[in-house]
Amino acid sequence: MSAPKNAIPTPNGWIHEKTGELLKSQKLTSTFIAAWHGVTELTEVVPAPTPAPKPRVTKPKVQTLREAPAAEREVQEEEKSWHDSPAVFAPQELKED
Repeated sequence: MSAPKNAIPTPNGWIHEKTGELLKSQKLTSTFIAAWHGVTELTEVVPAPTPAPKPRVTKPKVQTLREAPAAEREVQEEEKSWHDSPAVFAPQELKED
């Protein structure tokens, strides 16, 4: 098998030795990779134990108010009289025939 120039075999294919760029995607066996590096006897690699997952802490979701808050202000006398006028409650009475 011919290898790309300046390439190192990995299980995913051939990568460039300096940049780590994948040059050729190819499934390579561990025995082939070991033979390429000159290792005659393979040792079994035992993966390190994974740490226990941390408990997830979730923050309470804050509800966003999407309307303007009511502003408290004093009602002026002029506004009171306008709302109390009959034109507000019965505008049809103001029409001239």
